[in-house]
Amino acid sequence: MSKKRVTSHDVAKLAGVSRSVVSAVLNDTPGIGVGAQTREAVLHAIAELNYHVDAQARSMKTGRSMTLAAFGDTGHPLFMRLLEGMQRECEAAGYHILLCSPGERRPGEARSALLDLYHQRKIDGIVTLDNTSYRSADWAAKVHDAGVPYVSVEGYAETDGVHSVLADYRGSVLTALDYLCRDEAEYQEGPVYAEVHHGTDGRRINWSEKNRRNAYKDWCSRHGYQPQIKRMDELEGVEGWISWLTELQAQASNALPPVLVNWSSTVPDLYRAARQLSLSIGDTLKVMSADNTIQGDRLSVPRLSCVEIPYVQMGEEAVRCILKQLEQGQDGKPGKLWLPAVLRPGESA
Repeated sequence: MSKKRVTSHDVAKLAGVSRSVVSAVLNDTPGIGVGAQTREAVLHAIAELNYHVDAQARSMKTGRSMTLAAFGDTGHPLFMRLLEGMQRECEAAGYHILLCSPGERRPGEARSALLDLYHQRKIDGIVTLDNTSYRSADWAAKVHDAGVPYVSVEGYAETDGVHSVLADYRGSVLTALDYLCRDEAEYQEGPVYAEVHHGTDGRRINWSEKNRRNAYKDWCSRHGYQPQIKRMDELEGVEGWISWLTELQAQASNALPPVLVNWSSTVPDLYRAARQLSLSIGDTLKVMSADNTIQGDRLSVPRLSCVEIPYVQMGEEAVRCILKQLEQGQDGKPGKLWLPAVLRPGESA
């Protein structure tokens, strides 16, 4: 036969207090003062009886599951870093995280499943990691109609009516260029911007890349330099970098101009190309990355100078935004939270 389940009534009886006091100790209920001795008696009774909170009963009473859904590609390193921040903030608030991945389902199908979970009271809110050009009006309408607390990380940058946590890509490039060219007297020419794309991504420029490129152009204009943008496909690899660096050497009247690369993932091929051309990274060729997506600074020798998108902090802020919505309902006006990139000085620049 199964053992009888221990209830809060049993805890209250053993501790010699009311059930409301037990509830106050368990939930840190504001407005109900519990003395240290009474709290200790309740905690002792909980331990002695091996009492566990009935999550289903608590959900029925509070209307909350104490669980947030995190939607994204679990195989992507950016999503894992976002989860690190979400987990940290959820633990502090007594929440759990339900991982949800699109998998092989059709676009929109996986997201609709999130709304089903909300209606079933299995989650209290949704955080999605989106690409920087994501702005589905259909999904935003469904979220609004369902009344579900929702935050898009990286999506809906230019769309009102949706809560977003975003990276300041423009600011990240300005920070990178100020650091890369902090000794402007060394260069007769301004920095070169290497805009590397991934396969078919090179056919279009997304929102974040537009911001990076425009920031580079504005910086050059303010400092009196002619912008030099080199577009490359990542599939060109080492040979592509060798060809471009050779061309850059032929054009340079003196020292090579410093190079700002948009993605750190392409830097290993750049390092290999420089070595084959007998160029010394950090000396005869200064290099910096405007996005340390894969934390390439930790893997490169010499250590790569870069600016890093704060995905861990973005995860923390996304959870805070969800919790705020839970308190305010839909009365709070959806807004955008912009987070600055973090400078990671290295040896390459």
